[in-house]
Amino acid sequence: MSGAYSEEGKLPSEAKLSEHFGVSRMTLRGALEQLRQQGLIEKRNGSGSFLTKRAYRRSGLIGLVIPDYESYEFFAEIKKEAERHAARLGYRVELVFTRERTHDALVRDIRRKVRKLAVSRAEGVIFRPFVAEDMVETNKEIVSILRHAEIPVVLIDSDITSPPNRSSCDLVAVNNVNAGRIIADHLHDCGYGRIAFLMEDRKPFANANWSNRLFGLAGELALLGCEGGVRRLDFAPNDERELGKLLRSHARPDAIVCGNDEQAILLTETLACLGKRIPDDVAVVGFDDIAAARLATPPLTTISQPVRKLAATAFKTLLARMRYPNNDPREILLDAPLIVRRSTSELMP
Repeated sequence: MSGAYSEEGKLPSEAKLSEHFGVSRMTLRGALEQLRQQGLIEKRNGSGSFLTKRAYRRSGLIGLVIPDYESYEFFAEIKKEAERHAARLGYRVELVFTRERTHDALVRDIRRKVRKLAVSRAEGVIFRPFVAEDMVETNKEIVSILRHAEIPVVLIDSDITSPPNRSSCDLVAVNNVNAGRIIADHLHDCGYGRIAFLMEDRKPFANANWSNRLFGLAGELALLGCEGGVRRLDFAPNDERELGKLLRSHARPDAIVCGNDEQAILLTETLACLGKRIPDDVAVVGFDDIAAARLATPPLTTISQPVRKLAATAFKTLLARMRYPNNDPREILLDAPLIVRRSTSELMP
C-alpha cells in the first residue's frame, strides 16, 4: 500500500523478506498466505509473489449507498451489521444517502456523493436501489458510475431492473415471492377467502418487491383453490372514503395484505375510524416487522425481514466479488419468517 513495489509489483524472495523482517520462513509464509487469501497478492509458478490489482486499489473503504436511508428503520440495522463485519476484517464503512426531497435535487445530490465515493477509491459498494418507478435510470447511472471506476457493486433488497429481468449485478434480497406464498397459506388456514393487496396508487412493477409479494400471494391462493383470487387496491391506506366504499360493497375483503408495516398500521387506524374490528371484520398483514408492528392495536401479523442475515450475506458477497471480479453474477434470495399476531385471527397469541 505504500507503493514500494508498485512499479513491477513483484515482492522480494521469501529469504530476503524473512531477513528484512527478522522472522522465520514459517512465520513469513503464514503472513503471505493471509495476504493471498485477502486477494492482495498472487503466486506465479517459477516467478514468485506479485501484488494483485486489488492491492493497488486498497483503501479499506466500503461504500453503503442507501439513498432513502432515513425512510425505514431497518436500514439502520443493515448499516450496523455491515460495520460489524467490516471492522472485523479491517475495513471501514461510509454511508451515502440524501435528505433531498424534490426529484431533481435528490438525483443531483446522490450522483455527486457516489462520484465522491468513487474518487475516494472505495474497494466495493453495497447499493440499495431506489424503488420508485421514475428512479430506474438513476439506479442504472449509479451502478454505471461505480463500474466505470472499476468498483464492484452488490445490490441489496432490490434489483435495478423490473422482474422477470435481472441486471448483471450480484443481488442479495428476501425471497418476496415465497413470502407472498407464506402469507397466502396462513390466511387460507385461518379461513379467509376474500383477500386484497393494498398497492396504493403504484403501477405494476413500480416497486418490484411489492409486485413479487403480490405475485406469490396470488399464485399460492390459486393453487389452494381460492376462487376469488386477490384483488388489488389502488388507494392510500388512510383513504377513508375509498376504504369505506369497498367495505360496503359485495366485493368486501375479509383480509388485506400491505406492502410494508407502515402502510398496514395506517390501514388499521383507518379501519378503526370506520368502526371496523380487526381481525373480526377485516384481517391485516404487514411486511418488515418493525418495532411499531408489535405495538400496534392489535399487534400486527407480518413477515420479518432477516435484516442481519441480509447485511452479512451482502458483505460476504461483496468480498467475493472484489476478489473474483469476473465471476458470473449471483442472486441470493433469503427466506423470511411469518410472525403471527392478533391482526389476523383472534385465536392467535
